[in-house]
Order: sequence, then C-alpha cells, then structure tokens
Amino acid sequence: MSNQPCIAAVFLGTLTMLTMPGPSLSAADNPAGPVPSFHGEITSVETKADMPEADLTVPVPSQRDIDLVAMARWALEALRRNPRPALGYECRFSISLLAYPPAPGPTDHDTITAGDTENRMDWEFSRMKEMCGDASADEMARGVRQRIMGHLHPDGLCWVPTAAFARLPGSWANHWTTGKLLVSLCDDYRRSKDEALRPVCRKMFEALRRRADWSDGRAYYAGGNSCWNDHGWAITDASPYSPAMLLIAIATYAHTFGDREALDFAVAVTEGEMASEQWEHWILRDPSKLTDEQKAQAKLTSSIAIWPTAPANTNLSVRADGSFDHHSHMRGHQGWGMAQVAVLTHEPRLVAWCKRLLDFFLARGTDFGWIPESMTYPQRSETCAVADVISMAACMAECGYPEYWDTVERFVRNYIREAQFFLAPDYEDLYRKLHPGEEGEKGLAMAREFEGGFQGAMGINDRCYANTTMDMMGCCVPEGMRSIHTAWNNTVVRRGAAVYVNMSLDRDAPEAKITSFLPYTGRVDITVKTAADFHFRPPVWAVKEQIKAYRNGKPVEVEWKGSYVVFPAAASGDKLTVIYPLISFVQKQHIQGAPGEPGRTITVHWLGNTVLKLEPTGEKLPLYQHVPRPLPPLAGS
Repeated sequence: MSNQPCIAAVFLGTLTMLTMPGPSLSAADNPAGPVPSFHGEITSVETKADMPEADLTVPVPSQRDIDLVAMARWALEALRRNPRPALGYECRFSISLLAYPPAPGPTDHDTITAGDTENRMDWEFSRMKEMCGDASADEMARGVRQRIMGHLHPDGLCWVPTAAFARLPGSWANHWTTGKLLVSLCDDYRRSKDEALRPVCRKMFEALRRRADWSDGRAYYAGGNSCWNDHGWAITDASPYSPAMLLIAIATYAHTFGDREALDFAVAVTEGEMASEQWEHWILRDPSKLTDEQKAQAKLTSSIAIWPTAPANTNLSVRADGSFDHHSHMRGHQGWGMAQVAVLTHEPRLVAWCKRLLDFFLARGTDFGWIPESMTYPQRSETCAVADVISMAACMAECGYPEYWDTVERFVRNYIREAQFFLAPDYEDLYRKLHPGEEGEKGLAMAREFEGGFQGAMGINDRCYANTTMDMMGCCVPEGMRSIHTAWNNTVVRRGAAVYVNMSLDRDAPEAKITSFLPYTGRVDITVKTAADFHFRPPVWAVKEQIKAYRNGKPVEVEWKGSYVVFPAAASGDKLTVIYPLISFVQKQHIQGAPGEPGRTITVHWLGNTVLKLEPTGEKLPLYQHVPRPLPPLAGS
C-alpha cells in the first residue's frame, strides 16, 4: 500500500481534538443580510422584548420545547412494528401512506429492503434505545441483526440480491451493505468493548479497500455504488450517477479502532473524490468497453434509459463550487463521509470542499430543512438527503464553523418534526375519502403500524408532494431517526475539562440538564451535574450585546470565547441561565425549478429558528399548522 498518502501522525492527534469550536463565520460568509445564515429576501425584522429578570424564578417553561426523547420513543415503536418475523424479520420499504394497502402485509415480500432498509434500521434500534432507554424493541432488533449477519460471507463482504437497484439474478458483493454493517459493529464495539469484534471489522475494512481502484495514490471505485461478483462490476441503477458511498463506514472504523491504515485509505478516497477520479475512470464513461455480460445487465437498468447520454457528455461529479446534478442523497451520503474524514484530519482543502458542498445544499433547499430529492428535478424532498445535510452541518460545526449548529437545530425543529408520521384527523379524513368503507378502515389500521416513522418525500408546504402521493419510503424512516439522534447527541458535548452546549434543545445528559424555553422565549437553563467550564452557544442571529447570563439566579458578566458564552468553574448543582432576545422576520425564498420550469416562491414567517407560518398553504395535508407540533400520547410512556 505504498502508494497511499500517510497521515498517521495527524490521526494520532485527532482523537482528542475532534470537535473543538473554531472561529465564527465572517459577515461575508453569511448568505443573507440582516439575519445571518438565512437565504433569500429578509424583511420585517423585529426583536422580541427582553424577558424581565423576575421571570428567572419560573423553573420550567409554560410550553414544552421540542421533545427529542418522546420523538425517539415513537420512532422505536415504528421500528418495532416494521419487520415481519414470519418472513425472517424482513423489513418494509414500500410504504405509500395514501394508497391501499399502504404497505406490504405480514406475508408479502418487499424485495427492495435487502441490504439497505434493514441495515439503516439496524443502526437506529440501538440509537433510539440510547435516547429513551426503552428495551421493548430488543427482540425485533436481534431478529433484524441476525438477518443482516446472514449476508456477511467469509470474505468479509455482504452478498445480497440486487432488487433495490437492478433485476439481476443471484447475490452480489455490495459495499453499501458491507459498510452499513461495519458501522453497526463499530457501534457495538463502542458500547461493549468486545474485542472479538476487532478482527471482524478489520476483515471487512480490508475487503472494502481491496475492491478499490487507484490513480497516483488516490482511491476510487470505477463501478460507483454498484455491486460486483467474480466477473467484475455489475451495471445497475447505482452505476450511472452514484459515488461509492462507503466513506462514513471507513471513517467510523478508523476512529473506533484507531486504525491508521483505515484513515490513510479514507484520505485516499477523499483525494480521489476531490480529483473526480471516479468520473474520469467511470465504468460507463465508454460503454463500448463493457463486456457482453455488462451490456446485457444495462438493458435491465432503468437509469440507462433515464440518462442515455450521461456517459458521453455529462460530468456527474461535484463541481469546484460545490454544485452537482441529480440525486441529492447519493451526493449527500458521500459528502457526509467526506465531512467525517475532515473532522478526523482537519485538512484545510477537505474542509473547504465539504463546506462548499454543504452550502450548495443549503442554497438549493430551504432554511427549515426541505432538501430536494434531485437537484436537477427538485419536485419533492427526500428525508435521507435531509439527514445527510444535518450530519454534514454537524461535521462542519466541529471543523470550525459552529454556526452550522443552527442548521442542525433548524432542520430538526421544523422539517424533521413535521416529517414524523401520525394518524392526524386531516390524514384520516383524506384517506377515507380516497378509500371509502371497509377498505379505508383496513388501510388506516395498517397505516397505524407506521406511526412514529418518518415520511420520506414531502412537498415544500404539504405532506403530499404531488396530488395525493404521500410516500414514506423505508430508507427514510430510519434516516429521520438518525437526524434526531444527531441533534440529541451533539446538544451537550464534553471535551476534556470543558462542556459545550451547542444548541438550544432540551437534553438530560450526564454532564448537565438543559431546559429550553423556546420556541417563544429565548432562554436556556443549564443545571450542572459535573464540575467543569461550561460553554453555551447562542444562535448566530442573537445580538451579543443583548445577551444576558446568570449563575444561580444572579447576573454575571457575559464572558465570550469565540461563539460561546463561558461559565468558568461551574460546580455541580449550579444553575446557569442564558437569555437572548428572539427575533421575528419574514423570509421570501425562491426554490429553483426543473429545467424549463419557473420554480416556486415561498414566504416563511420565523420566530428565531422556528417556522410559525408558511405561505402558500398546502392544499391536501398542509405543513406547519401547529407550533410547536404536538406529539400524540404513546401508550405505556
């Protein structure tokens, strides 16, 4: 492996400085004038009146802020109900909530799930349990994991059918599935420290690295995110436009086990991505070089029909300015992996590349979290892509741009909260209208099985992105869960002798209990559990001169370190309070349309990081009708 760049010395220093806060963005970096980090035209900016000091005696807010733990309880319920034990714990991907039936039944196979939906759900069983402490889904989680482990062969790779992206017979080695399982096993190791997992994970890493192609020390995968067997790469839907999205797995493995070779390989893949090596050496760049077997495979691949000229004249890589074409999740998932390697290395070129990609996502979506499924045909969102942007934003915050914590918080407060599915009255009324009588009641009974999951595709202002189409998509269900876990996990972070509170979200952590008085009062209480220097980050739009700090109810001088208010030497039992006046404003934003289409203009009424109203109002199942959106009660919680 002598052609790989060596960064072992860098890696040795990263584990203790992964998430140190960096400098604030300058005004020139902010996309919109009077309200930093927002896009479009901003008008009617007003500052909410300061809170009287007497209100500090109020121990709890009159209205609970977004409850991530309660969302996790509901999410775990959705995970528990999705797999079918009678089918070997096969999960369900094909969920269309306004169709009849809305999903495959107890004995109906859903072939798309293999090696994809089930692996994503495998991640979230343990993460949702971590958030809410509920063990009721453990038996289902064990069944799903046993099913996934059945895909792992002695060669260190997962072999699965191609039904998710092709119609090829047999099983194929798949680095997407292998990488997903590798992350699961790394998560297991972090919790259990079971050394028996180390050689298993190392073997999987080596198998993934062995399939890579090389050019001047840069790694890439000529087949993109497709699969392969002994005859070589298969031509599938994943071949024409998808990068090999395994970086997050390699980075996770490298970090978990401190494997220097794995980090070197991850860096080589990032170098290949930044140099567009996959595009330059793409297996479909010259179709005449395909084998007869591959040409036959191409006839079974819908993507070839969709983009028949792509190999000849369309560069599908990320451009120098961070922009790209077509599928957002494919680029976002790879971008998340790139950003995670940036966290591990803090390599300036890589950080800059990731920031440009993230900023393109944010400019083409909305500031409340709607991210188009396709950048070329932006008709609907995809929650998978939203989750990718949330993860990229968290990584960039760790790389020296803490203002991106506002992106994480805004996306979760608004889009992700709205995307969690429940049988609301307007949904039930519409379903019964579409399916009257007994059919409607049977369909609603099945739809109830998916409550707590996350919708996969939505319009900007409506749960129906087109007419009466309301897709959940099994891949997006766990990605919404990943989003709330990312926000929950990063709200309170301990680094050495300091504790950082990055977002104004409720969180009961080992270091402190955070109580937010949002969305209507800009106040956060920090009840200290562990003695440390505490750092709290107000939102980027909060005016520093108007921020007030209190320790045990008494005003203290506001001390700053970068973007954070600092409380030195906080003792266990201290109550720290930060008050920042909220701002309200109106945002008008134009969302680019597909080629030849005019696009759409929306008007968003904001209070801080919370959407109060969205215009125009959706026609079928409008979004943002209740602020904050209440969660229905969950039996037993």
